[in-house]
Amino acid sequence: MAESVSIPVPIGGWDTRQALSMMDPTHAVILDNWFPGTAKLTLRKGNSSYATGMSGAIESLIPYVALTGAGELFAANGSNIYDVSSAGAVGAAVVSGMTNARWQHVNIGTSAGQFLLAFNGADVPRTYNGSTWSTFGATGPTVANLIWCNLHQRRLWFGEEDSLSAWYLAPDAITGTATEFPLHGIARKGGFLMAMGTWTRDSGDGMDDVAIFLTSEGEAIVYRGTDPAAAATWELIGVFRIGRPIGRRCMVQGGSDLILVTQDGFVPLSQILTIDRSQARLVALSDQINDAVNNAVTLYGSVYGWQPIVYPKGIMMIFNIPKSTTESIQYIFNTITGAPCRFTGINAVCFGLLEDDMYWGGSDGVVYKFDDGTSDNGTEIEADAVPAFSYFGIPDSSKLFKMAEPIFESDGNPNPAVDMNTDFQVAAPTGLPGPSTVGSAIWGSSTWGSGTWGSEGQIYRGWRGVRGVGRAGSVRIRLSSSVARPSWISTNLTFSNGGQI
Repeated sequence: MAESVSIPVPIGGWDTRQALSMMDPTHAVILDNWFPGTAKLTLRKGNSSYATGMSGAIESLIPYVALTGAGELFAANGSNIYDVSSAGAVGAAVVSGMTNARWQHVNIGTSAGQFLLAFNGADVPRTYNGSTWSTFGATGPTVANLIWCNLHQRRLWFGEEDSLSAWYLAPDAITGTATEFPLHGIARKGGFLMAMGTWTRDSGDGMDDVAIFLTSEGEAIVYRGTDPAAAATWELIGVFRIGRPIGRRCMVQGGSDLILVTQDGFVPLSQILTIDRSQARLVALSDQINDAVNNAVTLYGSVYGWQPIVYPKGIMMIFNIPKSTTESIQYIFNTITGAPCRFTGINAVCFGLLEDDMYWGGSDGVVYKFDDGTSDNGTEIEADAVPAFSYFGIPDSSKLFKMAEPIFESDGNPNPAVDMNTDFQVAAPTGLPGPSTVGSAIWGSSTWGSGTWGSEGQIYRGWRGVRGVGRAGSVRIRLSSSVARPSWISTNLTFSNGGQI
């Protein structure tokens, strides 16, 4: 006897935590280049070549935030920094002769204007005032060794490579004599300061903001106050054991929280400070995919390019995971639902946000615009999804799976490849998706790629024959497109009930 069921799409996101036999029905075993929304999965947008004419990997993208008018974007590669604010071939380098291109940066406003400061741990830091690049004028530390920076309570903080001392300037200053703030007796595990961040706690700057110093050995040293020189206005909240941070770019502001990239996953500071490190996974933003995160840390943790960044326009929190000097993947979280997925085919070394647009630097010397168009600079985007396996309400019965009907909303024919996986075995795909086409289709027609009635947001559907025998099943859906951007909204499935086993 044939039975028909409707299967939800996995808007709950990619899952490497739950056992395949117990996975939430809205989760997915594989979710590549499908972005989970609140009601559907949508093929990610593409990436387009934006700034060219540079040679070697783009290792830093440095935005300058202007007080009025448009901001500017700079790209660092090799020994140079280029202005990439406009699309096309770059002009001459605006800064040259540098030792490396791995810069940390901060924007700060003073009575003299708006300034960008950049530090790479090997050269005298550079400053930019909207028209001119200059050298950093502070004294105190060995300025060429300064490698991290942060703006906290109107003060510029920075630190030298391989040091447990932080340094700070007077409020609203970018020059002058810096004061040392040693943390040697506070950091119990030793090591050096990896980075500093500010936890706003209420989504805005204010007196309740606290300073977070992260050490290379996995200690978060937390201070509250405004003036480090005055005991009455500066106090130590505590020293907390966390997983070791991964890379210099190991934190990002997410709403009212600070998200840390650590050996234990992507963890919110507000949660990790209240529990023992052994329970970090329970509160990690990445809990649902922590096995994948931990595996990536083990395999690629020493590769340059780890970076978290928030992309508000795309409602995404992006974690760049470099697999090598030329290949990267991204773990992406929907900032509304928290659902994760994985992006492939975007071989980013670094990311940078200028105003509302996101860009990334490649190992090929090109700056690309992220989330732009329907192809990866002319190459098709390949998406793959394996939703959670299901017994379809009758776990003790064998099933002969016959037909599957994925339903899409799209501006062109999705032309998917459909495979059936049974009994928790994710088999190699048996076919290839056809190229998506832009055109029209008959509403409700079962013939893929034909039609006469077209409009943006058209519904595409059609039954496909599938093969599989088992008690549990999952329909694998793969797409390849450079012209259309389909959304997968549902799947219908038919099978014959073979009776109890």
